[in-house]
Amino acid sequence: MNLKKIQAFVLILEKRSFSEAAEYLGLTQPAVSNQIKSLEKDLGVRLLERVSSSIKPTPAGNYVYSMGRQLLDKYREVEEGVQNFHGILTGNLKIGASTIPGTYLLPKYIGKFYELFPKVDTTIEIADSEQILARIINKQIDIGVTGAKSNSPDIISELVAFDSLVLISPNVHPLVSSTFERNPCDLLKYNFVLREAGSGTRKSMEEGLKGCGIRVDELRIVAQFGSTEAIIAAVEEGLGVSFVSNLAATPAVNAGRVQLVSIMESFSQRYYLSYLKGRYDNPITKHFVNLVLSRDI
Repeated sequence: MNLKKIQAFVLILEKRSFSEAAEYLGLTQPAVSNQIKSLEKDLGVRLLERVSSSIKPTPAGNYVYSMGRQLLDKYREVEEGVQNFHGILTGNLKIGASTIPGTYLLPKYIGKFYELFPKVDTTIEIADSEQILARIINKQIDIGVTGAKSNSPDIISELVAFDSLVLISPNVHPLVSSTFERNPCDLLKYNFVLREAGSGTRKSMEEGLKGCGIRVDELRIVAQFGSTEAIIAAVEEGLGVSFVSNLAATPAVNAGRVQLVSIMESFSQRYYLSYLKGRYDNPITKHFVNLVLSRDI
């Protein structure tokens, strides 16, 4: 048994796909399948079973995944800890982000980090805030940048940026020529497209509307999407109106794709950098966190 087989097995379960695990490892799918067969032979137990089109671990597979994840984490700690003896920062940094910070904030952070530490291999995952924070807890990623702050006592969340949510509409829409400063409840007359539950944008919108005396379930919701760009495209096509990040809305408004509607005070949005307690001791994580918090970008 070796760590490469363990890594392949762990990746298959985390990605729920032999092909995605193979692509990540730079191997063919048959090669990854052979690694799993070899691991099962080494351990003398079946680890995976196929149910319909999905892949599920056997009870033994669940145990091997848990222990294998710990083995990989420990080996990575050893690799990265040895860097201190070489004086050169090398290794891997896994960052997760929700849509807006992943699109508008992370590129400048990572660009600067690469200038300083070109031997560090950085990978990015985009998902909603809840998923990113869960992946930090599960040690699938090192750092997350999200629109929601973690409530877990095991995670440190640092405020790194401010934004606001603004209302956008199609270019031809009653809201474009109307004013509703005194009665936000008039919004209930119009179709809305929203981000999915679990996104930081959705949570900030819900809090902002609540302050105006409006519950989300009172809105005429016609569709929900998993990205802000999909929301903007849906608004552009006339599907409805929506609250989106001002960072994302500004380019779309300037390009004439949608209209900015000034009907009420914009809702505040904050972005947080999160990581597990104790992870700051890792030199790669420490340097990236310090870079972002320094604001020297």
